[in-house]
Amino acid sequence: MKIPDGSFVAETERPLSEALVDYGHDFRGCIRVICDDGRQSEGFVIVEGGKVLASAFTTMGITLYQTSALERMTALKGARLKVYSYSEDEKLRAFASYPDSVIEDSSPGEADEHPAEPERISYDALLATVTRLPGVIAAALVIDGLPIYQQGQQVDFEHIAVATEDMVRSGTKIATELQLGSAEQIILETPSHKAVIAPISDMFLCVLTAADANLGLVRLSIKNAQTNVRDR
Repeated sequence: MKIPDGSFVAETERPLSEALVDYGHDFRGCIRVICDDGRQSEGFVIVEGGKVLASAFTTMGITLYQTSALERMTALKGARLKVYSYSEDEKLRAFASYPDSVIEDSSPGEADEHPAEPERISYDALLATVTRLPGVIAAALVIDGLPIYQQGQQVDFEHIAVATEDMVRSGTKIATELQLGSAEQIILETPSHKAVIAPISDMFLCVLTAADANLGLVRLSIKNAQTNVRDR
């Protein structure tokens, strides 16, 4: 795929979901995905400041864009990743090469004299974004064992709130005893469901998903929210 090379940073065979978390913040660049599967499969993800700006993936002459491409690439096994940092000009050139890859409002408008501040998202917008991800059943922001904000259906949010507090206490105790530092995210997996809990402002976010949900996308969305959320 013909996009700017940028400045080489690293090469890895770790899953794309982990690379997106590693290079999610204080980084602007491109993660190129290469599959040695004989199908000429390759793709890219452009990120900046914790946000996925564009993504595309091509295999056997078929090209996917945006969320469809991202889901396909995060599900790949054994792909090679090459990470490149981008200048603002290189980012815009990549957008111009693959305009269909640009996600929502990532395309440039009129140039400003000063870079815009990172967009701050409200709690309601955060839950709306998370619950739109494939496989997510419900999400709630919890404080003192009570669900303050919530979105989802057929879920006992009161029960989720209490369980969230219990999991946070248990996770914090384990992290302390093992000297692992503070826990940014706590993940619980069962054969039928997954749950991710993370501190957001002075509350805790609990996301409940189906077993086949793409945990990488969920974690990336939470990581972005931990930086950019604001109260409303």
